[in-house]
Amino acid sequence: MPTPRKKKAGSGSICWVLLIRCHLCAQKKGIARLLILLILSTSLLALIRSSHMISKCYYSKPLVANYSPAIAVKTTTSETHQIISSESLPIYLIDTSDINHTNIAASTWGDIAPHWNRTAQFSNLLSHATTVSSLPNKYNNNANSKKRRQIILIHCGPKLGSTTLRQACTKNLYRTCPQINYTTYTNFAERHEWGPAGYFGGNRLISVMNKCVDTNYFCVKQMTMLPPTTTTTTTTTDESNNIATTAAMTQNVEYIHLFPFRNYNDWVRSAIKQQYDRGGEIRCRRVMELWDGGKCQHDRNEIDIRKYSRVDLDRFQDGVVRRMNQLGERGKEEHTFLLYLHRDLQRVMELVSTTYQMPMFPGTGEKLKGTRPEGTCNESLVEQYHECFSDDLMEFRWDLPENQLWKPDGAFLMMSPKSSNQQG
Repeated sequence: MPTPRKKKAGSGSICWVLLIRCHLCAQKKGIARLLILLILSTSLLALIRSSHMISKCYYSKPLVANYSPAIAVKTTTSETHQIISSESLPIYLIDTSDINHTNIAASTWGDIAPHWNRTAQFSNLLSHATTVSSLPNKYNNNANSKKRRQIILIHCGPKLGSTTLRQACTKNLYRTCPQINYTTYTNFAERHEWGPAGYFGGNRLISVMNKCVDTNYFCVKQMTMLPPTTTTTTTTTDESNNIATTAAMTQNVEYIHLFPFRNYNDWVRSAIKQQYDRGGEIRCRRVMELWDGGKCQHDRNEIDIRKYSRVDLDRFQDGVVRRMNQLGERGKEEHTFLLYLHRDLQRVMELVSTTYQMPMFPGTGEKLKGTRPEGTCNESLVEQYHECFSDDLMEFRWDLPENQLWKPDGAFLMMSPKSSNQQG
């Protein structure tokens, strides 16, 4: 008859074995040792069960990083650095639909971007935002915080009030920063665009902001934010403290970015009409030649999808997010994004002036192209434009070489302590 296989002793079996041994020991060496072994066996059983429960609890849940809502308040590199993304980038929408009161709504780029399509109105974006009591201004309203210089960067684009803004910014610079000789300082590209000094961004804009410390408002055009590791070669030597002033701008400044909204289809028609206003049917045919036969080449004037505010904002915010994540805790700059309906610029500037306790920005109530001549290009040109470009609006590849905007030398915004200042 085969011998039965012995089972492995489990935790319960161990206790019974110990009890049997305790009984034998008790017969030989007395009741005292029996009691000691009973206590030890009970402790061993409790320890085995405890270890099993700890192991079960530890492996039942993966470790999850804590989410902090701090980045939903402001995009900042101050204090403890947190990785941000384009989806979580805060955007504040200025709602002027109520004639008696200006409302503010908070959202993120990830929430409003999917809804900013060809037919979207500003009210559609507002429906994806939450009403808040005021714009963020925690540093200059907090007695315990060091005051920051606050700079309003007004991002201009064609058919979005840029003519009015360029003139207002130029006059404002003359008035608030008389120490610059603009006759010699303004470069060719700025004169060609009738733009203020620093209009194309870049190290040149940094130079203007450093010189004009009493100026709060600056206009820029299709500015690109580059990462802090990017450097350029100095081509002139008219400023000996370039690196020092650039570093100072990075340490304690808040940039408040104003981007205009206009319905895309409406913007396309207005930009095409501008071609007719400039040169009649001859100009219309020249634009048509760029798009005929599926060539779909970008126009360097108004009717250029790269200059539409959705594409401009998408490109710029991507650069800001990259820069902030690379800066980490090295820099203490902030970026606040405001989106407003382009025709309500005057009320938006009143809100900005009140919130950030700045002088009112004069000249924004003018409508320099309010009255336009009759006539426009043939409707077929509008259809041709849409066939070429509009399908790419929601996911425009502005990073492709063929979609790069022409920029004057150094026309990128770089606020790194390691970058050199360049005069254009």
